[in-house]
Amino acid sequence: MSEDRVPSGIDGLDSLIDGGFPEGSLILLAGNPGTGKTVFGVQFLCKGAKDYGENGIYVSFAESEDTLFHNMSKLFGYDLKTVEDGKVKVLDFTTVTEKGLSTILEMILEEVTALKAKRLVIDSFSAMAQAFKEPIEARIILHNILGKIVRQLGCTIILIVEVPTGSEKIGVSIEEFVADGVIVLRRDDYDGRLIREIEIEKLRGTRFENQRFLFTLHKGFQVFPPFSHKEVENPPKFEPTKGTKTHYPSGIPELDEMLGGEGYPRGCSVLYELGENVPVDALDAVINPTIANFIMRERGFITIPIIEYGPEDVRKMVSAFTGEEKFDEFARVLTFPNPLLDMNKPYIVTWQDPTVEDIDAMENFNRYIQAAVELSIKLGKNIFHLLSGDNLAYIVQRFTSGVIGRSVIANRLGKDLMIYTSKPSLPGMTKVFADTVSIHFKIEERNGSMILFGKKPKTIIYNIEEDTSRGCHVKLTPIV
Repeated sequence: MSEDRVPSGIDGLDSLIDGGFPEGSLILLAGNPGTGKTVFGVQFLCKGAKDYGENGIYVSFAESEDTLFHNMSKLFGYDLKTVEDGKVKVLDFTTVTEKGLSTILEMILEEVTALKAKRLVIDSFSAMAQAFKEPIEARIILHNILGKIVRQLGCTIILIVEVPTGSEKIGVSIEEFVADGVIVLRRDDYDGRLIREIEIEKLRGTRFENQRFLFTLHKGFQVFPPFSHKEVENPPKFEPTKGTKTHYPSGIPELDEMLGGEGYPRGCSVLYELGENVPVDALDAVINPTIANFIMRERGFITIPIIEYGPEDVRKMVSAFTGEEKFDEFARVLTFPNPLLDMNKPYIVTWQDPTVEDIDAMENFNRYIQAAVELSIKLGKNIFHLLSGDNLAYIVQRFTSGVIGRSVIANRLGKDLMIYTSKPSLPGMTKVFADTVSIHFKIEERNGSMILFGKKPKTIIYNIEEDTSRGCHVKLTPIV
């Protein structure tokens, strides 16, 4: 960690705030009920003690020690009784009154001094402030006592503030209380699904490119940085998953879980709809492991790629999982004749440009069907079809709902896997796909993150994150 920074212990957060909180700072953590404030505070202490050797104190005015232990252990796996052994101490002041509050604040100072604590969480300022007749009294005492803890002991403090449901105002005149940092947690509705956001309103000595991010409480508090594509040398080897008589694995464990546990049903047709500002890298991250799984299991793959990609682009991406020889043998990519390419390569299938040659537009689609049938017969196995809506709209200019419907029915009978992709520039085609397919996923951009959720059937939201430590190169994390 940097010399004057305290790691937060919150997965994904420190890289966004220059390595952590300023040492000896006072951080206001605000949010409505159920936004994850207590989880944040407990993780700040537990990780501080376990990973950084910094003792901490949790002061609870909101819930008893037993309730805190039970909830954190049951829901998130934090064993506070183990951590408490000489590292973290919990002070239960749930029955505090105005008369005893000044004494309690002095007790907190004494406990911090005795434990040599470098981390302090007070949960919550809102509950504590109710013991005062006037809000000004709470602010004065907190300023004096907590200021002394920060200045003399170098202790970093998280002060939790409860924001009433439906309100945007932080605390009881808390905006007048000077803090080094203000972090606000929110839980919102997104297309009928839960989504969580963390906003870093201010943090002393820290410059931000972004201030609002998504987070989850899945297996603890985790913040998602903006999605980015990573190129690495010598990534882990992709290990294909064996399918069943009824399903094809996606190559991504979390996606298989979204699909019911085993992957895509044989014979299903799927739509991946892209929202505004979604880069094709996000789609590739989700689709490429499925391609790789088919090829590594020596099943065929055929694609009408998105307009941005030529056959060499597809080969480069997928062969990073499969190797070039496997790709060349089991993949087929449809493209226009191109004098700059070697059109004799085994994975290239050519068709005609309808803007150049006077042919029936359906002729090109028939060429795709012929190539798919030949590949399936050659291998004696079912294959994976990946068809992009933008290229279909260009190549097969009279591509209608009837054509899509027939292809879906044929695929259901043939038991292949067929995935369509669509972009926001083609709303009409997207609707036709959505009305026809049996599975409909959508990828959206939110605060720089890429999220994936099922519209048919409906699922919760998952964050898409490239993870080069895994063979599939991607991780899907549920937002809960």
